[in-house]
Amino acid sequence: MSLVLAGIAPHPPLLIPEIGQGELVKVRRTRDALQELSRQVAAARPETVIIITPHGPVLRDTPVIMAGEELKGDFAYFNAATVKLRARIDGELAGAIALAARAGGIGVLLQNGAGEALDHGVSVPLYYLQEAGTGRQCLAIAFAFLSYRELFRFGEAVQEAVRTTGRRTVIVASGDLSHRLIPGAPSGYNPRGREFDEQLVEHLRHYRVEEILSMDEKLVAAAGECGLRSFAVMLGCLSGFSVRPQVLSYEGPFGVGYLVALFTPQAGGDGNEQH
Repeated sequence: MSLVLAGIAPHPPLLIPEIGQGELVKVRRTRDALQELSRQVAAARPETVIIITPHGPVLRDTPVIMAGEELKGDFAYFNAATVKLRARIDGELAGAIALAARAGGIGVLLQNGAGEALDHGVSVPLYYLQEAGTGRQCLAIAFAFLSYRELFRFGEAVQEAVRTTGRRTVIVASGDLSHRLIPGAPSGYNPRGREFDEQLVEHLRHYRVEEILSMDEKLVAAAGECGLRSFAVMLGCLSGFSVRPQVLSYEGPFGVGYLVALFTPQAGGDGNEQH
């Protein structure tokens, strides 16, 4: 089984100690959970970590894989330029994903990322992964504004590529939940933000894939989230497996929902589940 683990990671830059500083105490549960997720990823000994981001070069109908030889980034935009990240790009797996997705009717753009800084949707989870001693070879994939079911099918193509290359792989879906949890939140306040977060966390806790892919569109829009499409891709990557879900933490002290969760595929999945 080449796909060994999947996870959900939030990406607020304040989780980086040089940025968050004294504010880190307010997200201690999230930080502890990200460190635990990263330890478990490291223990799984992946050859490649795929990070799905909502903040890269996101296109309307085409997922984008950052290509080239190396991913590079820092946190200069957040006044922490000394914190730098580098990872090798798994070009073979990137090409295999593009072929599998195109065969399934979903176009993929391989974009050379030379000279482009990593977005924080990639760099925050990658910081914790590398702190734990893993994530030295990666793929960064920006989802597209496709439907959740189309993104699930793209995830199935990722799973197929992982299987055909035999690459021992971990999937990390980067994304935050509602940005409207409290008055003064980054995107304003909407009481339905809390409703969305509670529903989504429970669906993920019990691994209710169909319910996640068919969440009420008005509720999703009211929540002002950025992670649901990343999660849909991840769920597609796990299609056909018996999955053990584990919610490690959830909190929203600054008005944005931060969820950390792990999903362990069990041996014997055949990848043929349909949604």
